[in-house]
Amino acid sequence: MTQDENTGILGISLIDDQLRIVEGKKLLNEFQVTQVAHGRVRRPFNFDVFSDKSMARRFAEDINRLCESQQFQETQAAFSLDSRMVLIKKIPVDKALEQKKLHDHLNWEVRQFAISPIEEYIIDFEQINQGSENGPLYNMLVVVVRKKIVEYLKQLFQHTHLQLKVVDVDIFSAQRALQLNYDYSGADRIGLIDIEEKTVHFSILNGRNYFLSQDLTFQSKDSDTPGQDDSIARFISKELRRIILDQQIGRGVEDLNEILLYGEGVEDNVLEGLQNSHNVRIDRANPFKKIKLIDKARDAIKQSRSERFMISVGAALRGIQ
Repeated sequence: MTQDENTGILGISLIDDQLRIVEGKKLLNEFQVTQVAHGRVRRPFNFDVFSDKSMARRFAEDINRLCESQQFQETQAAFSLDSRMVLIKKIPVDKALEQKKLHDHLNWEVRQFAISPIEEYIIDFEQINQGSENGPLYNMLVVVVRKKIVEYLKQLFQHTHLQLKVVDVDIFSAQRALQLNYDYSGADRIGLIDIEEKTVHFSILNGRNYFLSQDLTFQSKDSDTPGQDDSIARFISKELRRIILDQQIGRGVEDLNEILLYGEGVEDNVLEGLQNSHNVRIDRANPFKKIKLIDKARDAIKQSRSERFMISVGAALRGIQ
């Protein structure tokens, strides 16, 4: 048995006040989910918490309480950060640029849009395979996060019984879960939409690769207001069509091959409204579609909504790599 065999991880997502944890392990080169859990934290996890040092301990208490109630066995954790807390840019780079100069060039690019000195950020990047490598440029996916956010997460986990192994970003976590569970050709354009209480996160994949992402806020009404789900569906249709036109992907939503929805706000009426409006396959994402579920996890998922665990499954996959 290799060192990576029987390795366990907790994939954790915390979007607003919704805390979701997936416990998984790698056994005989297969990722398995052993448990899932859902809870709520006492205060939404947003930018305001970073100015209150006492909140780190309170979030840690909420995480510890959920882990203890579910009797999780694993202690390594992968945390998926809300994409609203990072900057994500796709930057074209000249192929003639020497690799040893790439880091300096990307730092210069980040300085053009960063609002604080570059020393206050952590910058990560990787090349995107777009399938068209014949031109003079290639694209780098650049992710920028403030150091104080990462330091805050480290402090938070110091108050838990867990060890923070890796920090991911929610849209990349969701894409990773999609890539494991669904098969697409390199020519397919896939829409992946995260619907939360007040925000919608749009991301589009070109085959299995990142193409673009946008976060938008909508005016949330009371959940009991008649027509609320219809207005969300109309908002998504309108903004998705705008994104497709702006990015010259096509002429409308039907130019996507498939659209998958996930998050806390995928209500039946929202799904049905989108399905009735567009001649393209639209469904809830299933992050457990091809993953082996241990009995306890299977029972818990039957009582929940699979698409709400999309981010935490992807975080676990990132942590188990």
